[in-house]
Amino acid sequence: MSIDSSDFHAGRRRLRRGVAGAALVAGLLGALPTAAVAQGAPEDSTQAEAGSSRIEDIIVTARRRAERSQETPLSISAISGAQLETLNIVRIEGITQLAPSLRITQASGSGNAPAIYIRGIGTLSTALYVEPAVGVYIDGVYNPRPSGNTFDLPDIASVEVLRGPQGTLFGRNTTGGAILLSTRNPDEEFGVKADFSYGSRSEVTGSAVIQFGRLGNSPFTLKVSAQSHTRDGWVETPGVSRSKWGGALDSWGFGAALRGDLGDLTVDLRGRYNKVNSYTGWEVLGGSTVGRAYFGNAAAANGPAFPIGPGPRDFSYRDPRTDGKSAVETYGGVLTVEQQFSDALTIKSITGYNEIHQNLRGNIGGGATRGAVANPAVAGQPIEWVTAHVTPANPGQQKQFTQELQFLGDVGEFNYLVGLYYYDEKVDETITTILNSPLSAAAAIRLNRSTSYSIDSKSYAGFAQVGWKPSFADGKLEIVGGIRYTEDKKTLDSRSVSTTTTTTTLTQARGDKWNNVGWLGSISYKALPDVLLYARASSAYRSGGYNAPTVGAPPFGPETARSYEAGIKSDFFDRRVRLNVAAFQTDYDDLQVNGYSIVTNTNQLTNAGKARYRGFEVEGQVVLGGLKIDANLGYVDPEYQEYIIAVGGVPTNVADQAEFANVPKWTYHVGAEYTFDTVSAGSFTLRGDYTGKSNSPTYTLLSQAPNTAQVPLYGKESNYSARLIWAFEVDGHKMRAQIFGENLTNNRYLTFATDFGAILAGTYNRPRYYGFALGLDF
Repeated sequence: MSIDSSDFHAGRRRLRRGVAGAALVAGLLGALPTAAVAQGAPEDSTQAEAGSSRIEDIIVTARRRAERSQETPLSISAISGAQLETLNIVRIEGITQLAPSLRITQASGSGNAPAIYIRGIGTLSTALYVEPAVGVYIDGVYNPRPSGNTFDLPDIASVEVLRGPQGTLFGRNTTGGAILLSTRNPDEEFGVKADFSYGSRSEVTGSAVIQFGRLGNSPFTLKVSAQSHTRDGWVETPGVSRSKWGGALDSWGFGAALRGDLGDLTVDLRGRYNKVNSYTGWEVLGGSTVGRAYFGNAAAANGPAFPIGPGPRDFSYRDPRTDGKSAVETYGGVLTVEQQFSDALTIKSITGYNEIHQNLRGNIGGGATRGAVANPAVAGQPIEWVTAHVTPANPGQQKQFTQELQFLGDVGEFNYLVGLYYYDEKVDETITTILNSPLSAAAAIRLNRSTSYSIDSKSYAGFAQVGWKPSFADGKLEIVGGIRYTEDKKTLDSRSVSTTTTTTTLTQARGDKWNNVGWLGSISYKALPDVLLYARASSAYRSGGYNAPTVGAPPFGPETARSYEAGIKSDFFDRRVRLNVAAFQTDYDDLQVNGYSIVTNTNQLTNAGKARYRGFEVEGQVVLGGLKIDANLGYVDPEYQEYIIAVGGVPTNVADQAEFANVPKWTYHVGAEYTFDTVSAGSFTLRGDYTGKSNSPTYTLLSQAPNTAQVPLYGKESNYSARLIWAFEVDGHKMRAQIFGENLTNNRYLTFATDFGAILAGTYNRPRYYGFALGLDF
């Protein structure tokens, strides 16, 4: 094993960078008056209740108005900032344990971008041409690209996981659901929150949030935040430092918020910036007969080892034609202006702008060695580096502008929301790949390919929703109806240059338009003051688009969904026991399915036809003095009713052969904590959690990816975690300390797998890790 001598110095630099935020905070505190520090920042209502003997009562905006989560008639998991802090969750993938039927895993191409599935619907691709099935909203602005959701969570007020189609109020690309992230408002008073943690593989996180309070005598308040997050990898890569092994991460960013309350007018401006470098640890899981023979023989005769077979081995040679680094830089902002004229009319404007600049490089083929090629790069030198798939460069950028205008209010027994929405996006990406396809056990042919494309998208929508609470039912009954019209326009320009023994150049230019009418109907009834019964039916729409890297391929069409759901939300014993249950069925037409084509050697989205998803979800909480127990359970049973592909040139329904890749039928979590207070040392909390997800297939159709038969399942997820939390005060300032362990049984499972024809490659989850965390509030 060869390790870069810079490891030790890199670790020291990371540690210094992680504590730099704390040092900066200390310096700021020293420069400010003591009285200002002592005032502190007021707690919000959910945090105040988090330490009490009642279950948190979280305010949500799932229906574009503030209301209690238990009074919102839809399947929603509301997660408070206090919960994220307790579980030391610093990235969006950490919330996968806190909501049923939710899976967040690694997307293809980047070890950093989250792939989000809700009730079995999602996408694994990070490509900029792929539209997601789960919408992510940050402070009310749609964030459509997985690589744009790579930031840490140092200043989150709440997370709302909306399960099932959300097409009326949240528009396109929510056929699976939506996740709403809300950052905290600036406080009226000065305050500082700083956190630091250190863990396995030199993982260092540091964050600080400074509340500057009211700016002089103005109506404006200000806050700023900053965070840093680094760690070494766990997939050993000979010849490079641990900071560049597979799984390594280096991230930092900052944010700011300025808010003004001018009577009935509120002006809120927020911005954020984040930069992430990550390394994905691909490994070779299997291969065809000729693929195994060729790469095995090449390694034996000419180069580094090329192990083939299920893992995890946590070991892989990296192709020297790539540094393996996926670099993503994001920034953006949102301006929200709200004017309340009366209870009957409030006008709200949400203006958003985001940019992503990324370069997703990687040894996606899982390994590299030296072997003989029929078309060597240097004539007369047939032995060169070979791999199934390597990406030396993959630069891309996305620019997005959104504008939403809402008119809402209450008129007698009715409440209403009418809105207009505009979305303008441009993406540009260049994908440079080198692929080796074995011709025999002794030779392969090399394909060099560079594909560039540009997609311009514009979307227009109008929507309305009306709720009626008839007086004869004393406010216990609510009937809601909604409708949304969406029109999407897209244009594509693409160019591909492929070279083997000859060079082929292909170009394409086209434009397309799609439209959709979505609808919602729901009825809810409060059978008891804290028991809500509801039923709802709704539809949703996922935009059509292009398989841009495959020049000449026809566009894929929109995906539409119709969902039917019934549920109960209930609190008992003065909100010390909570039980929420929902049952659902969702019918999909033209379901968009993502997979790697071994014919074109590109990722491709196709419209599978018809599919039906049925299932149920249960969420429960119990508070008994210092003991708190929470649990959730989700079940989804999908079934293809029609899946048409060309078999021998003949359209054929292969629904009985198709699997639902990356969709576990069962998701479950149970956690328990006990808190005891001492007179002088503060409080101590011991918490344990278990999160699991059942097995799921690695690919949709075995006939299209035959190597997946060697690794047909991702593996069962099973994560045991434990932590001890100490909360105390020093000179009136709140302090907290925590020691934690995650994945205590070292359970390993696949997070992604792709069949490249000759080779099947994939990535595994993170091994067991542990560490400590410190925090303070002034």
